[in-house]
Amino acid sequence: MNNNLQINRGVFSRIYRWPDGVFSVAYHTPSRSATMLEGDSAEVWWRLYDANGETSSALAYMLANGDFDGDPQTQAQETLDEFREMLEEANLVVGAGNRPTTSSATTSITETISPDLNPEQRIGQLMADRHILYSLVLETTYRCNEKCVHCYLPDITGHKVKELSLTQIDSLLGEFSAMGGFSLLLTGAEVGVRKDFSEILALAKKYRFITSINSNLTKFSDDQIDAIIDLHPKSVSCSIYSARPDLHDAITQIPGSLSRSMATIRRLTAAGLPVALKAPLMTNTAAHWREVAALAENMGCGFQMDLSITAKNDGGLSPLDHRVRDPAVLKDVFTSRHFKITVMDEPLQTGRMPDPENILCGAGATGLTISPDGAIRPCIGISDPIGRYPEDTLASIWNNSPFFDRWTAMTLKDVPCGECENFQTCSRCPGAWHAEHGNYTRPTDYNCFLARAWSSASRVESIL
Repeated sequence: MNNNLQINRGVFSRIYRWPDGVFSVAYHTPSRSATMLEGDSAEVWWRLYDANGETSSALAYMLANGDFDGDPQTQAQETLDEFREMLEEANLVVGAGNRPTTSSATTSITETISPDLNPEQRIGQLMADRHILYSLVLETTYRCNEKCVHCYLPDITGHKVKELSLTQIDSLLGEFSAMGGFSLLLTGAEVGVRKDFSEILALAKKYRFITSINSNLTKFSDDQIDAIIDLHPKSVSCSIYSARPDLHDAITQIPGSLSRSMATIRRLTAAGLPVALKAPLMTNTAAHWREVAALAENMGCGFQMDLSITAKNDGGLSPLDHRVRDPAVLKDVFTSRHFKITVMDEPLQTGRMPDPENILCGAGATGLTISPDGAIRPCIGISDPIGRYPEDTLASIWNNSPFFDRWTAMTLKDVPCGECENFQTCSRCPGAWHAEHGNYTRPTDYNCFLARAWSSASRVESIL
């Protein structure tokens, strides 16, 4: 009888062994579920995953480390069979009879981590507490085939920046993996303009990263789409400004761009990939946001709104003209079940006044951003580099940069807001503040405007 397990397609995992415990992180990308295991469960799962479901190594570990009151071989196999059921429920292995997977997730983690956090946040806290370089944002290029009116990149940036070679990216990702890295975001400007993008995807697969992709989805060849499908990414995100082709294409300034994006989205969703439509809301599109939400629902995609139109990286303020200020539109947005304020795709925690001793933001807590030319930054929202690859290694920056001490020394009490009644509805992004007026601790006027608008809407109709 073959007792081996079949690892589900789209499962990615990594084990961490520290003096205070052993943890495995596991994702099943089709169901968008995350699982954490600890101790012996983490060790057994990792041996199953690393052996692609073959059970001999896992059983050997159980026999060497278990306590048995009967026949060890029989009891170890029985224990493994029980463990298999848990793994099936977590979508990590194929269940009996190839039954369809669900979106459930099993979480096992130490009680020192807040039970109020979801698995993603728990993983982040675990890594931040140990200063593990867990995530990396790789901006593959600043070139783009679209000319979006609100773009944060200066107009000539993409043509001036020298890009890391494929060999350099391989070395970079290898060092990232060796430091504990697991979560990778590939973004741009537009990743599809790199002719070697399929090779970059192959590197992500080589290092077994849980990979996300941001793209306008208009440039990929059939082979590149197949490579994305084969990678089983955690998510593919695409900005859709309007469900109306004329409005969307007016933002990108490329006729037919919506049609091309949607064609690729259909191929990706047909293959079972998790695709998210992101709707940056602007003056001429915001009133029609529900049409994008309906489009996402009809396509089986996720949906996310965004009001964060920021200044350009060089301080240019032209994008700010596109910010939404219509009170009626904002009330409609803020009272919608779809509305969730996020900062760099992470949900803003609201509902209670934060401790003024909390750090201003978590930039650099668990990850770094790499610009196309190798500039190392603490996050994608902060344009000032703290090093440059390959002249500086990731390890030298992560372990020795004075940035981290300076940044964590800045707390919420450094923000000149006093006892502002709208503080808990404020989406704080120091990088965006700095880009607009050169100060990391002073909110922008628009930031305060949105906080007031959201707070006012919340008092009329509870949305939290």
